[in-house]
Amino acid sequence: MIAIIVFFSILAFSVVIAILSKRGAINSNMSEVMTAGGSFGPFLMFFLSVGEIYSIGTLIGTPGAIYSKGASYVVWFMIYILLAYPVGYFINPYIWKMGRLSKASTFCDAIGWRYNSKLVQFVSATVAIIFLVPWVQNQFAGMTILFKFLNLGFSPTTGILISILLAFSYIVIAGIRAPAWVSILKDILLVLGIVIIGCVCVAKTPGGITGIFANTIKVAPQTLTVEPSAVPNTITIIIFQMLGFYMLPFTAQATLSASNKRILRKNSILMPLYMIMMPFLIIAAYYAVNNFKNIANPDNALLTVAINTLPGWAVGLIAGGGALTAIFVMAFVGLTVGGLFSKNILGVIKPDISEGSMTLWTRIITGIFLASSAILSLYYPMLMLGVVALSYSGLTQAFVSILFAFTWKRATKWGILSGLVTSVVSLFLMTTLPYGISKGFVALIINFVITIIVSLLTKPDDETILRYDQLTSE
Repeated sequence: MIAIIVFFSILAFSVVIAILSKRGAINSNMSEVMTAGGSFGPFLMFFLSVGEIYSIGTLIGTPGAIYSKGASYVVWFMIYILLAYPVGYFINPYIWKMGRLSKASTFCDAIGWRYNSKLVQFVSATVAIIFLVPWVQNQFAGMTILFKFLNLGFSPTTGILISILLAFSYIVIAGIRAPAWVSILKDILLVLGIVIIGCVCVAKTPGGITGIFANTIKVAPQTLTVEPSAVPNTITIIIFQMLGFYMLPFTAQATLSASNKRILRKNSILMPLYMIMMPFLIIAAYYAVNNFKNIANPDNALLTVAINTLPGWAVGLIAGGGALTAIFVMAFVGLTVGGLFSKNILGVIKPDISEGSMTLWTRIITGIFLASSAILSLYYPMLMLGVVALSYSGLTQAFVSILFAFTWKRATKWGILSGLVTSVVSLFLMTTLPYGISKGFVALIINFVITIIVSLLTKPDDETILRYDQLTSE
């Protein structure tokens, strides 16, 4: 009973925060709804930036992947994120500047402006929406696991319905401001829950941390090493995803919300501190390996540890924090998809659409997107790690258009379009590659090659060249 009370108290408090965040918001203005008018300072930007990175996949998927795949996942997850921060340090200020120069409400606004092409906007937004579906499906899959396993007194379907309503209410109440402020509560609970469960695992094991890994050496030594056959796959995924980390449209949405580019660079320096939670997650995962054999679904590993080691209030804290983590990402990604559709698809098809209508369509598409993603997660569940990999494979293809935006004046809209379309098509045509090399990595190489060839065969117009000069000037 105490777990249920704690759980619903956390969700109720998040709604209060969302309502309070509405102060100063203008709900009929696309810039305000999507980017808060580019007004977020360093404190809010830090929580918003890390908030959409560390989701329920971190809480449930990370221990599950370690439980089923061992050390190769630890190597991949920690290295690719830590290497991504320096990439963001250099790239994010250019994304922000493109947004300011173009008065962008979405990531694809900025890309389309740089290459002076509505078609680039349209195609980029379409690709982004397609590959954002599995990302939100990942959140719903995590919620299903959470509600089913912790037995909080209601069905997973009911829990998902509550999640959709809360995520949608955030957006209706205050646009991006609501999830931004809720992310503070979410991050505190996420870190607190992970630290508590990690510490309890250490306390319950004779010998503490040393005892946990000594036991693992005895019962499952293969989970502590990286198999040589997994090295090509791990390395190519690390390279691919570190480049794509800041190409996720909702990550770029956060970037556009910053009040200045200095904040973005400071955040890139500070964000590795958030990885303090990883040792506690690793400890909990190996505690599960040692004490709970043959868990049918590896994604249940952390929750198995929680219900067998923690008191009711702590289970409620982890459940509430985990649910809020997923709801935050649902709201933020749903808002991003709503904006991409209304501004970069509907806005291209119907250029005379009013600001008010565009804002309304943003909310409508947000609701439709969340509902359809929930249905997909219920009827087509996947291992959480696989869903994330699928999203990354398509969304990272935007890296070419962003990199060339400020490094190559000769890049043309036809080159960008050809490279993007060819790479996405190749993802669906490729089968298993030799040595387990990442399909997304190969598709990105194809994207670069096609973009360069077609750009050399075509010519950028004068406006595109002017915009390159504007972007690269101090």
